[in-house]
Amino acid sequence: MNRLLINFLLFGLFAPGPAHHLRACSVFNASGIDKVFAATNKDWNNRETRILFIPATLDTYGRVYFGYQLDVGFQNVGGMNDQGLWYDGASLPARSDIANHYNKPRVKGELCEKALEECATVDEVIELYKYYYTPHWQGHSMWADRFGNSVIIEYGEKDVVFIKKEQGFQVMTNYYISDPGNSRWYNCYRFRAITEILEKANSFDVELMSEALEVSHKEGLTPTLFSNVYDLRNGEIYLYHFHYYDEFVHLNLAHELEKGDQYLEYPGLFHGIRLKSPADDEIVDGSVIELTWSGGAATYEIYCSTDSTFTNAQAIEVLNLSQNGSNLMGLSVLLFLGLLFVWPDRLKKRFTVMFICGLVFLGGCSGCSKLFISPQLPDAIDGSILLHDLKPATTYFWKIVALGDKGISSESIVRSFTTRN
Repeated sequence: MNRLLINFLLFGLFAPGPAHHLRACSVFNASGIDKVFAATNKDWNNRETRILFIPATLDTYGRVYFGYQLDVGFQNVGGMNDQGLWYDGASLPARSDIANHYNKPRVKGELCEKALEECATVDEVIELYKYYYTPHWQGHSMWADRFGNSVIIEYGEKDVVFIKKEQGFQVMTNYYISDPGNSRWYNCYRFRAITEILEKANSFDVELMSEALEVSHKEGLTPTLFSNVYDLRNGEIYLYHFHYYDEFVHLNLAHELEKGDQYLEYPGLFHGIRLKSPADDEIVDGSVIELTWSGGAATYEIYCSTDSTFTNAQAIEVLNLSQNGSNLMGLSVLLFLGLLFVWPDRLKKRFTVMFICGLVFLGGCSGCSKLFISPQLPDAIDGSILLHDLKPATTYFWKIVALGDKGISSESIVRSFTTRN
């Protein structure tokens, strides 16, 4: 095969994509009378997502960081402490004029980490960022506390600027909020999609926040790798893996900090639960009904109740399923290599060219890029149970909980069905 053609095809496969494939994120918070939530979509191509728990000391608050494992170590991109203070960041267009114009003192490490270690409120964070200088301003950060205060911090002309929340919510994507002459930030489709949902809301809850995450998620070469919803008043965190919002992990920060230092692989907490039947709001025969789903866990708890909140509900059954996954991709590759070995040289060259061209096409197609950036999940197998003699003309709610390691489980969204009269 012509060496020039090979080099051209390999360059097409691995060359950087257009500018819109750069790392992006969507960050927002919303507060009501007695509720304060924050949420984020983290968009990139590094699937090595991690969670770091650090318990409190005499001088620092307990906290959790979310981020990525890099060659140089862990890089945090957001988190929350045990005082209900939260932050998250998003990248911005690069600039070269950022400097310490006023000779402010610097801190060792990241200023955002110092803030999460020592601050309990947004006002304390603002004072910290006024006093210290940090060179890391190729992005901006949003901070919120359990009292409903919120601020976006970004670099202005010669120093940091602070944009405080002026309504019940605040939204940030990947453009400067402090530049009112630049229309890109409010024309960002993710910014507009989130804002529209929050503006129409009469109240805020986890479901609404996850809905806003879903409409603003990204796919393609830099997809949404993980999403979080934070309940700042109660120290609760809801995790979603790879822009799939029908399965989540619910963590209590105080409970996790009691376990001591933890460094967890984010994808390893999920099992790819997919509810199959009955369909949501389906009318069924209550004499016998089969609940079916698929997932990659070995053990499940099945819940079914007339109470949609499952308050004090016990699992109606605990089911153990055997794992008998297969690797069809591996078998396909072996079969292809075997055929290639016995083919004549002319066919080998022809199919090699076709194979590389196919990779180039898929690599350049953002919509097909899930072939390269895909979720890390265990092999899924089907599960089912039968329910007998349910009450007639009654609405039931059901969900599946997959029991995971380290006492952390994932669970499906709640579906409902109604029995015939």
